[in-house]
Amino acid sequence: MQIEIVTIGNEVLSGRTVDTNFAWLARALERASVQVTWHTTVGDTPEKIGEALKRALERADGVVMTGGLGPTPDDITRRAIATVLARPLQLNEAVLEHVRERAKRSGRRLPASIESMALLPRGAEAWLNPVGSAPGILLLQGDKPVILLPGVPHEMEALATERVVPYLRERTGRTIETFTLRTFGAFESQLHELIGARPQRWSGASLAYLPSYFGVDLRVTVAGANETQAKETAGQAYAELNELVGGLIYAEGERAMEDVVGEVLVARGWRIATAESCTAGLLSKRLTDVPGSSRYFDRGFVAYTNEAKAELLGVSEADLAAHGAVSAAVAGQMAHGARHRAGVDLGVAITGVAGPEGGSAEKPVGTVFVALSSSEGETVRRFQFAGTRATIRERTVQVALDLMRRTLLGLTLDPRIEEEPGKSSRPTPRGAARAVAKSAVLSAPVDTSASAPRAAGPPAPADAAAPAPGAPGRPALVDAVAPAPRATGRSVPGAAGAPPPRPTLRRRAQTPATGEEKPGG
Repeated sequence: MQIEIVTIGNEVLSGRTVDTNFAWLARALERASVQVTWHTTVGDTPEKIGEALKRALERADGVVMTGGLGPTPDDITRRAIATVLARPLQLNEAVLEHVRERAKRSGRRLPASIESMALLPRGAEAWLNPVGSAPGILLLQGDKPVILLPGVPHEMEALATERVVPYLRERTGRTIETFTLRTFGAFESQLHELIGARPQRWSGASLAYLPSYFGVDLRVTVAGANETQAKETAGQAYAELNELVGGLIYAEGERAMEDVVGEVLVARGWRIATAESCTAGLLSKRLTDVPGSSRYFDRGFVAYTNEAKAELLGVSEADLAAHGAVSAAVAGQMAHGARHRAGVDLGVAITGVAGPEGGSAEKPVGTVFVALSSSEGETVRRFQFAGTRATIRERTVQVALDLMRRTLLGLTLDPRIEEEPGKSSRPTPRGAARAVAKSAVLSAPVDTSASAPRAAGPPAPADAAAPAPGAPGRPALVDAVAPAPRATGRSVPGAAGAPPPRPTLRRRAQTPATGEEKPGG
């Protein structure tokens, strides 16, 4: 069954209102094995609404229209549909009683015009609105259903869930199996190269690459008349994608990176504190968007100025002067300070140049450092992103979350470089529980030559006494813009007044990621 969705509203055409109704409704219908084949948006004029309906009835098996069912003069959908289908409006007593009862319960005196919502095209079936006044309306034009829904998102969603989806599911004789795998750490073109022509083996299936700031989603849709065959094909596609790019997959469906990070923190029994400069609390927001995040999120520091970094987090003023706020030395001390000031298990820090001004030849706009600190060790990584101030901040938070996820699960920090594509380092997503391992980076062997506490006094500049890569002692700084040669993680000198420094750890070399080609890290 092929459906056309028609969105009605001048506010949508003007760009002032984002059409979230279509996105929600299309996903809901897809899950019910109903294929959305066309989408049209029209303004609030009877002629345009009528023209859109006639075109939709010519090419689709059914039509769902949203918007224009309210009581105001610009709510003209009912009248336009009644005219084009030659079905005069008639009063529906059940809807009228529903509208009056809701008005009475609200305790407000409402205008008589609100009762116009009880006028329905002749022969229509009314679906009473469980969360509002305007009803859903079902008409059959020949054997094709025409469904009208209010444009208020929560009212549309309630009616679609209770009425539209069950109704259309009964009418369709076609099975659609679909799933989405969410990836991070590779561009769309890199994923396509890894997957190759494998989808051509999946009968009746299509693979869509959906890039965004949050990674690249792989959505597989299998359509067919045979339910068993569709399920088998979907299972084959799922298994083969995990075989080919499993090391890049972090979640399924609509689960976000912060959901996954939260689960891992709970599994380890760890609590976290953040220290943010250029993202100004965006990482904290993402972490606390998850219900129940108080189980693992303790607090967040927003330290925008150098003075705030020194006062709130104990960052060395000498390092701020020598390296600047956007540096590996400062990022590491921010993470270390957040962890110790909050008394938590993990500190995460972000500092960078979000733009559009403030960049330099050495640190252009989009330069970002992300640091992690735990009792098991510390790591700092540099990234270079392109885009607007908003996109740089969004990308930064996503890479920080992924760095946390990989570190906590013991996965390699740069799957594009350090993993063979066919080897999945991801725990089986459909298992009952995720195996949570200590980070391979943070649990590396201790370098005993650096384990003794340093003498009191201000720390030396972060790179002043660093040995050359490969020499004994702490590794060199992660301070090279991609695609520079591999650099390593580093130990961060403790700030004045901070606890004694931790043992320095040997770590594998890490290669910074870039944001040059497509959003997605």
